[in-house]
Amino acid sequence: MTPATPRHSLLLALLVLAPPAACAANMRALVLAGDGTLVMRPVAIPEPGAGEVRIHVRAAGVNPADWKLAARLAGASGGPVILGLDAAGTIDALGPGVSGWKLGEAVIALVRPPHGSYAPYTIAAAGNIVRRPRSISFAAAAGIPVAAVTAWRSLVTVAHLRRGQRVLIEGGAGGVGSAAVQIAKARGAYVIATASTANLPFLRSLGVDEPIDYTVGPFEQKVSNVDIVLDTANRDVGIEAMGTLKPGGVLVSIVGAMPAERCAAAHIVCAMPGSSGDRPAGPFLEQIARLIDAGRYQVSIERIFPLREGARAWALGRAGHTRGKIILAVGP
Repeated sequence: MTPATPRHSLLLALLVLAPPAACAANMRALVLAGDGTLVMRPVAIPEPGAGEVRIHVRAAGVNPADWKLAARLAGASGGPVILGLDAAGTIDALGPGVSGWKLGEAVIALVRPPHGSYAPYTIAAAGNIVRRPRSISFAAAAGIPVAAVTAWRSLVTVAHLRRGQRVLIEGGAGGVGSAAVQIAKARGAYVIATASTANLPFLRSLGVDEPIDYTVGPFEQKVSNVDIVLDTANRDVGIEAMGTLKPGGVLVSIVGAMPAERCAAAHIVCAMPGSSGDRPAGPFLEQIARLIDAGRYQVSIERIFPLREGARAWALGRAGHTRGKIILAVGP
């Protein structure tokens, strides 16, 4: 056998002695391409900074905000952008200054690009995570953050929902709509909700007092004397719902601002939940976790796709009329 040259010996030593971790520094994630589509490609596993944790993602939720962000961020300079706001998984690493959490704990998290949840690992601020209730799966848990926080802020923080009030939720079968139905019922409201004919049984299963089929005649002619309207459908539907509100009632829209002159003419308050900014999502998620533990909140899953089929998941979501949440299965 020909003896190895010094150069060959060095290469052999590097191959033998290189630690396995050196080969595991990358992960395959769904990355935002320049044209706004999603592509699977290798990217570096992120490291948590101060006040952050790294999560080994088991499941990710799909939200309309994802493709809206894609339209805004596509083609932007800088490093790779990973979308996905909803994450469920286990804590994999703790950043400096993080306390009260342990490696391996199962959590639900609200995360943000560029380190979104469409990847095996993501980063979350410690204030944006909550322990996953044991009664629900990772897939169901991934359907909670955006929908639940949006619904809670809309009804409780913005509209100041009180027991005994009449609430109309437009689009009650969707992700935010179904979350809002359950939050309103848990807080003692009388809930009216609109949906297609096929989704009326689903609304009843959530406890809706008056399910309204929006495909059969104008819904606004069937409802009156409402304290709060939450519009999750579209701006035109929100305008139509103004006549259902009492004078001084509140219309909260998550689909665009209502015309100020129409709100004034109807003698109602129109608002949007807006962005939570730097306010931690943890306290909102804690409230939902309590409802889950009490058996008063559930997540309905329309469909689960493998991570690599994120584009198909988006197509289904964009088509509308989904019941509950669309989920991406990310890791084992």
